[in-house]
Amino acid sequence: MISIIVATDDNLLIGKKDSANGMPWNVPEDSKHFKETTVGKTILMGLTTYQAIGRPLPNRKTIVVSFDKFEDERVEVRYDLKEVIQEYREKGEDLYISGGASIYQQSLPLVDQLLISRIPGTHTGETYFPDFSEYGFQLVEEKPFQTFTLQVYRKG
Repeated sequence: MISIIVATDDNLLIGKKDSANGMPWNVPEDSKHFKETTVGKTILMGLTTYQAIGRPLPNRKTIVVSFDKFEDERVEVRYDLKEVIQEYREKGEDLYISGGASIYQQSLPLVDQLLISRIPGTHTGETYFPDFSEYGFQLVEEKPFQTFTLQVYRKG
């Protein structure tokens, strides 16, 4: 299954430039959920998100999609997002798209599900998850955690 995995606040905020991890918050329970969901799987992110993290995440295959020439022997660098998504769909392998905003926007028409960790409240930052109402996603599950609520959306 091809999934977007993201944490947002009430206003769909996802990023803050001057923070330690590129995110406007530090919610350990959500980080644990992300890890448990993606460990042993393939995650895909854009170059800006990868640079904000600063390294590949352990025990995951990391694909970095970039429009610019980029080399890092620790990750697989690709230049065509749609091509990667199609490859994983054809292989029947899970792919978790994990940022940033531009990659999310380009992926929305192509993914099967959204895994959205809703961090309560409004936070400060400048990067937002795109509106996804026009892509036919329907909320199929809400799972409450202590510090966030996981919403699972699938194409109807």
